[in-house]
Amino acid sequence: MDQPATLAWKYAASLIRVEDLPMVAAHLLAAGHDSPSLRDLAGRSRHEHPAGIRELFGHTMEELGIQIPDYETAERCLLHHMATQLSAGALSPKEAAARVWQGIEAVTDPERTFVAAVGPEYLLDFMSPEEVRAWENAVRRAAKTLSATAFPHAQCPRTTSNDV
Repeated sequence: MDQPATLAWKYAASLIRVEDLPMVAAHLLAAGHDSPSLRDLAGRSRHEHPAGIRELFGHTMEELGIQIPDYETAERCLLHHMATQLSAGALSPKEAAARVWQGIEAVTDPERTFVAAVGPEYLLDFMSPEEVRAWENAVRRAAKTLSATAFPHAQCPRTTSNDV
């Protein structure tokens, strides 16, 4: 199970759906985290009104001392997460290409280099096998460089290959 700070940026990056938050809260409780709002959220139904669930998740993160980052910061956390996953061999360059969109807000040079190296996924269909290998190597190099840099938000902890 991801740590609360990882769940916060994944939620902000739209990787966790609102209706899944009660189950996420139940998993956090099972992992030993606790707060009044967390217990309340874990007892909610996935069919409850999304606004109430969102608000309760915000209270839960607050009680756990976690700040939910803005969308731009969460996207940058996702870039760093994918670079770490790629460097660890848990994600392929092609999987990264399918997840990285060119409109993502890359702020630092390593982030911009990674996004540029990944490039638009559709270009892979027009590459020779040699070009694909060269592209994969360039993506891996950019991922290694990015994964060695600090996460863009103090509460976006470095993730491991087990954190999906």
